[in-house]
Amino acid sequence: MCVDKSILSEFIMCGIFGIVSSELPENKAIKDALDTIKHRGPDDEGFLFVNPVNSILEMASGADTCSEFKDTHKDVSDVDTSKFHLVLGNRRLAIIDLSPKGHQPMCYADGCLWITYNGEIFNYKELRTELKSMGYRFHSDTDTEVILSAYTEWGEECVKRFNGQWAFCIYDGRRKRLFCSRDRFGIKPFYYWFDGKHFAFASEIKALLKLPFVKTEINKPLISDFVVFSRHHTRESLYKGIYQLLPSHNLTIDLKKINLHISRYYELYYNDELGRYNHKQALKYADDIRDLLIDAVKIRLVSDVPLGSCLSGGLDSSSIVVIINRFLKEGGIASENIGEEQKTFTASYDDPSVDEKIHADEIIRHTDVKGFFVYPTAEKLWRELDSVLYHHDGVFHATNTYAGWNVMRLASGHVKVVLNGQGGDELFGGYCLQYEPIYVADMLKRMRFKDLNEYLIKKSRLYNIRVPLRAFLMGHYFTLIPDSLKIFLYKQRNKDLFGYVKLLLNDGCFNNESFKRMKESIKSLNYRLWSDLTGNYLPQLLLYDDRNSAAFSIESRVPFTDYRLVEYVNRIPSIYKLHNGSSKWLLRLAMRDLLPDKILWRRDKIGFSTPEETWIKHKDSPIPSLMNRYGIKDYSHLVWRLYLAEKLINT
Repeated sequence: MCVDKSILSEFIMCGIFGIVSSELPENKAIKDALDTIKHRGPDDEGFLFVNPVNSILEMASGADTCSEFKDTHKDVSDVDTSKFHLVLGNRRLAIIDLSPKGHQPMCYADGCLWITYNGEIFNYKELRTELKSMGYRFHSDTDTEVILSAYTEWGEECVKRFNGQWAFCIYDGRRKRLFCSRDRFGIKPFYYWFDGKHFAFASEIKALLKLPFVKTEINKPLISDFVVFSRHHTRESLYKGIYQLLPSHNLTIDLKKINLHISRYYELYYNDELGRYNHKQALKYADDIRDLLIDAVKIRLVSDVPLGSCLSGGLDSSSIVVIINRFLKEGGIASENIGEEQKTFTASYDDPSVDEKIHADEIIRHTDVKGFFVYPTAEKLWRELDSVLYHHDGVFHATNTYAGWNVMRLASGHVKVVLNGQGGDELFGGYCLQYEPIYVADMLKRMRFKDLNEYLIKKSRLYNIRVPLRAFLMGHYFTLIPDSLKIFLYKQRNKDLFGYVKLLLNDGCFNNESFKRMKESIKSLNYRLWSDLTGNYLPQLLLYDDRNSAAFSIESRVPFTDYRLVEYVNRIPSIYKLHNGSSKWLLRLAMRDLLPDKILWRRDKIGFSTPEETWIKHKDSPIPSLMNRYGIKDYSHLVWRLYLAEKLINT
């Protein structure tokens, strides 16, 4: 049975799920697994059972299936799973075309292709025009149909043509295989289990843990990485045998032999040159960046449900808000989708050292948007922590993730789609303490002493402080010393922490790859930015953003990850990234006519922070007792991660 192509929907935020096995689990396990990700798609659910040998298909419904399909499809509890070797499942959050037309899994090509899909292809209209010129006929105005027709024409190469955020699985009945793919930067999640006999995938780990053949053994080396390096979003997960399909990768399963093959389809180029600064060229770069960013925002405003923006008061989120405001003033697509006024959502605190409300208020006054605020507290954190950890599959690296949780909950009362500024720091060089030492080391390595001196002089003037070269270098000694000595010092500085982790895990399971990655990341500024974009850093932040938004059935879109913008900025020499003592120099230039000066030239970047130390020392916190148990005297971010690691192991 195939759904009529004329009733397909457009953009869909969903939870996806599937199993390949010679013996599918019982109905209850399948249903329970999909139910664990109901929050990702509360509007509808659907199942497809397939026997690839004889091509028998059966669509099934669940408790939340729309009435039009529930009346015609057998309930999933009544399906004889012994007749099938493949099941695809989907939970739908309707973003465009809110009718039952968006029911998944969906079919194409007379039922030979089926897809369960989470995401948006923002350039689907251009692709549809190209495919039409090649003879393809379309029966709907949907990105889903474009994905399937693009796969028909270009096979696995189709994903190279997509500009968007996606995780999907296509069942190809003609080739007897599954084709799965994840977007370039890992915005949408895709986890899987493969033991040679069973293959299963899902949007979140918790769905896989419901399956009888999936073991739940803790991955101790990755937990040590999490505690020591704040790193857990690698190919591996916190559970042995459960992996994630990495960003920019495809996965295929041969259904005849149950063979798995993974391949990379995208490589991001970076320019490793330091370069020579030229202000005329900098302005040209900035103007191009502004045009690219404006278009990246514009194509992410398509929605049939209310849409708003996360606003921290920083440069990245403020840029998105003022660009949307510009669209509103001009009329057209943004005013149709957003309404008469844009809505923004911000977290605020009593602690002025981390509160950015004053900066968010500046943008609200400048744009006349409707600003909404939420006020996270220590009491709320400790009361809700178990729920937050459930949605994050066990851990997150700092309490600022809880702030994001609160912002998404606030937004869910007003909109169903939000834009946010994730990726801006990693793209333009926003973390001064993280990127500036590498930049300085690169200038020293290339003997660019004049450029370094000018940078320090301008930094001194900008912050009204004296920054002598010798003092600056002493302050950044850890970056400038030889790599081998650096690793030794890192171990010595953190030897107590290593001891705590060994006690926690009962062995010394540390991943030496983490030290290798740490060494490699300091080669040059542009290399470090590229590494943060494509390695573990940005994908981990996107993971937190995905879990927070999905928990409240919110679709999150991130314009700074538009691959056209990312590719352009990565081709620019690094001397243009940090300049005049300022971080994000090119983005500041790009937004010079749109942002108020108080935001454009801010010197007090806080980042998305919370009063973490106060929260951890709060009377409701169990962490002080952990510190006493391990003999830890001083608070640090590492203590939070140690606490969560112990909590996960003991769960």
